[in-house]
Amino acid sequence: MPMSNLRRIVRKTRQDLIKGKQNLLITVIVLLFCMMSIGVRFMQYTDNVSQIKEYRSEVREHWEDRPDKHPHRMAHYGYLVFRTAHPLSLFDNGLDDYLGNVIFLEAHKQNTANLSEAGSSGALVRFGAFSSAFILQSIVPLIILFLGFGLIVQERENTTLKILSIQGASNRDILWGKILGLWQFSLFFLLPVLPVVLFTAAFSETVLLNDIVLRILSLLPAYMIYYFFISTLAVVISSVSRTSATALVSLIGCWLLLVIFLPKGIQFAAQNLYSTPSRIAFETQLEKDILKAGDSHNPDDPHFKKIKDSLLLHYGVTNTNELPFNYSGFVMKEGEKISSQIYISHQKRLQEQYHQQQKFSELFGFIDPSLAIRHFSMAATGTDFFSYIQFQKQAEEYRYKMAQRLNDLQIQYISNIKPEKGGPPAVIDGKNWKEFPDFEYEYTSLTESMKNQWISAAALLFWLAACVFIIEISSRNLKLI
Repeated sequence: MPMSNLRRIVRKTRQDLIKGKQNLLITVIVLLFCMMSIGVRFMQYTDNVSQIKEYRSEVREHWEDRPDKHPHRMAHYGYLVFRTAHPLSLFDNGLDDYLGNVIFLEAHKQNTANLSEAGSSGALVRFGAFSSAFILQSIVPLIILFLGFGLIVQERENTTLKILSIQGASNRDILWGKILGLWQFSLFFLLPVLPVVLFTAAFSETVLLNDIVLRILSLLPAYMIYYFFISTLAVVISSVSRTSATALVSLIGCWLLLVIFLPKGIQFAAQNLYSTPSRIAFETQLEKDILKAGDSHNPDDPHFKKIKDSLLLHYGVTNTNELPFNYSGFVMKEGEKISSQIYISHQKRLQEQYHQQQKFSELFGFIDPSLAIRHFSMAATGTDFFSYIQFQKQAEEYRYKMAQRLNDLQIQYISNIKPEKGGPPAVIDGKNWKEFPDFEYEYTSLTESMKNQWISAAALLFWLAACVFIIEISSRNLKLI
């Protein structure tokens, strides 16, 4: 392939697109909307971070200022933990608006995350949030298709394709040149946005700069591949269409199918194929299974009666009051262990269903590249479901350690003999509450996210190879007149 001819066609195509005043106007408008979105979301993000810091400080202060209490009362007093969104959520907010950010932790019960943006912002947020990622994934492809629909068919109508051929350009030069020229112009929508995202996210001071840079560097090639596919689609459809109108209508249909209908249809199919129980049904079944295993609050429960009998036999006493430790605390510790194991088992089954839904949608990235870029972008920005699951796991680990530490305090310091009326209450010193560490949410690393969600990256590479193959095949059948 003579590179001089290819380079001329690439340069000519790119320059023609740049010279179009309406093209530059559209590019500027799109970039302005992206910058405005980044600015608005950055202000929202900083406001949310400051509020979370304030609430965390208030929760911690109230916890440490609790007076002398019985440890079990403190276990039911509970603790609030918060999830801070990743700073790159100002570029792609992913699922963050639909998932809770606060969990109330207490003994014997595992609560779900609450206070999502969608739950407190009315119905409008459910139609999709205005973010620069949404613009780059959905709006820019439509613009690229409008810019590229006539690159081949119009030149065929004007008989200039034949002139290019006479001047020595091969069919392959023409097709590759048009696609690469359109693709290079499409990068004007992308390249100015990511540095601004990097610069803005760096001011968040919630994660290390290295993490943000690494995530941005993973986003860049992913979106470049996506735009290469869109450019290929536009020019190939243009090359096989008889008229400009046919090419335009066909490309608009492709955009509707790939960006609107398929993603919604696949999401609906995944939810029906791998259905999940409602929150009420999940908690009802969980409670039933815990009661079957053993109710630590029921003195006549068979499981705990066996434990009681074995303890009395082991220590050679006839009553729990004679045990050298607090029996109620021991029972609560065993009950916490049982309920946590059952909860984790139920939660794993539930998460497996969500994982199947996610995997089903990711696999369709090999059919619809817009799905592949959406999933990859969410994983790279830490706004995907996997990152949310890590928050739940960290919160549950913290809750379990807190509950068991309080049970240990009860076992160690509370007497089996109930205090008499008017006597000193069964409490421990309030300074014990200050010894509990605060909850620190750790972001899921990019490596861990990609390891668990590699399908989207593989789908994008598949589409890159598919585009090269399609271009080579289409160039053989290109009609010049």
